[in-house]
Amino acid sequence: MILICKFLSFILSLRGFLSRSKNCVYALLFLVFFFNCFNSFAQETVTPRIVKKIPHDSNAFTQGFIVDKGVFYESTGLYGNSSLRKYNAYSGKLIRKISLDDKFFAEGLTLLNDKLYQLTWKSGIIFVYDKMTFEIEKILRYSGEGWGLTNNDKYLVMSDGTNTLKFRDPKTLRIIRSIAVTHNGLPVKNLNELEFVGNEIWANIWKSDLVACINSDTGRLVRWIDFTSISEKNGNEDVLNGIAYDKEKDKIFVTGKFWNSIYEVSLNGL
Repeated sequence: MILICKFLSFILSLRGFLSRSKNCVYALLFLVFFFNCFNSFAQETVTPRIVKKIPHDSNAFTQGFIVDKGVFYESTGLYGNSSLRKYNAYSGKLIRKISLDDKFFAEGLTLLNDKLYQLTWKSGIIFVYDKMTFEIEKILRYSGEGWGLTNNDKYLVMSDGTNTLKFRDPKTLRIIRSIAVTHNGLPVKNLNELEFVGNEIWANIWKSDLVACINSDTGRLVRWIDFTSISEKNGNEDVLNGIAYDKEKDKIFVTGKFWNSIYEVSLNGL
């Protein structure tokens, strides 16, 4: 859809320019520019292919989603229903679940040095758990909202719904650096659940079926991934909001809030 809209926009621009232009050289240059842009647009959006479907709890309001050594870890949100969960990545069978206090609205989740870090939305708290026991080992505090969470094996990376991603020290949450996410010079907002894939940060765009693939050094958008073809979205809340990357097997898994399935996907061109 994005590609079609941009293509039609450029067609209209080309038609208007050529109708006014009396200079064939300029017209030719514009044609070259147009086809280069169209080729760029064609490479800009990637669509997935489903490899496998795995059962997912349709009552889970997915906020954070990761995979490690054959296990899915999931953070689910909503006041009174937030939890930390552990599933078998092959069958989707629930292995362990703990519930958070009703006053917390859980958000993003990441795994660093065998510790699970779970964000909360407006409480300014990150819970740090032992990966095996789910025992809380530490509580870290920060200011502002917490949306998505990932890491680059050294620092935590947080989103807060704006176009800014903050790299934080995992022991103190001190901000090390920030990047502004942009596309063609414009801010890409509503960055939600996050996942590092290689040197890129992949971010769900809240209330859409799009994932933004972001250069983690510059903040510039590298490409879009359009998950419309596999989306289970029916309303405003049941949106795509979970990306898990298996580094060892180079596999991508996605799911969403209240979705019935987890999808292993293949992305042509990547």
